Amino acid sequence: MKFSLHHTTDLGSIGNRATIFLFNLPSHLQLQSTTGWHVFEYREVKTTKVSARISFHLKASEAWCPLRAPFGSIELYRKLNDDQVADFIVHVQNYLSKLGAKKIVIRNAPDLYNEEQSKLLKHVLLKSGFEVSEEVSSIIQLDAKSFSQKIKISELQKLRKAANVFKFSKVNKSELNSLYQFIASCREERQQSLSMTLPDLKKLVVTFPNRLLFFKVGTQDETSAAAIVIRVSKDVLYTFYYAHAKVHNRISPVVFLISGIYDFAFQHKYKMIDLGTSMINGHVNKSLLHFKKSIGGVTNKKLTFAKLL
Repeated sequence: MKFSLHHTTDLGSIGNRATIFLFNLPSHLQLQSTTGWHVFEYREVKTTKVSARISFHLKASEAWCPLRAPFGSIELYRKLNDDQVADFIVHVQNYLSKLGAKKIVIRNAPDLYNEEQSKLLKHVLLKSGFEVSEEVSSIIQLDAKSFSQKIKISELQKLRKAANVFKFSKVNKSELNSLYQFIASCREERQQSLSMTLPDLKKLVVTFPNRLLFFKVGTQDETSAAAIVIRVSKDVLYTFYYAHAKVHNRISPVVFLISGIYDFAFQHKYKMIDLGTSMINGHVNKSLLHFKKSIGGVTNKKLTFAKLL
């Protein structure tokens, strides 16, 4: 089967066809940057069907995929072999080089999203001269087991205590401001900050009103834990921001919060909950990773590939 490379800088011409992950949608790329995008598609010559796609933001001789999102990378829409994926990558990097790119960076989704595809991309990209760096990611996989069956006894005790004190609820976007401020204050207590401003987050909610979910745990008068969750795909919920107030460290209401999100995900047939990376300033935060393991998180790799042209 023969393929050809198709290139465009017009995000509007792509539409949202076949895109698997939210962060690769043209409308999300537009939020990351209104200009500078180069989209490459690997099309079957006979049918013109898109078999693979990758979007790069090119600025100051650096091509990034994505520019501002947890991951981007190549999306495969049909089964391609190593040689075909390698051919696509070679054509893309040659095109980027002609456009003036001196460096290419590709951030993959966590391996567990699609282990077979991750293995294929890693093999091909390393063979193509890319260097790889790793982040530690944690994912709770949904199966026949309940959340309480997945977590450690110490966390189960906290879960039961919190369930007796607090109430879990899914809330609507009208509470975005208060939830954002609450999570920001929790981060401040721990000398951390949020990666996205409230105005930018509001743009995300306006653009994708059905992709963001809001959850909280607390009493009638007080919020003790909260989460802003993104529907990354039909299979994955990504806990974009979640936190609990330090004053409740003993009970750790965030365990009750994740339990409620797990139940929601199970009811709506999601396959996994992405708890995000456990990296701070390029290093593994061991206590954070330990916590994620204790609530059923499976540790896996999230790879970034880079190459100088």
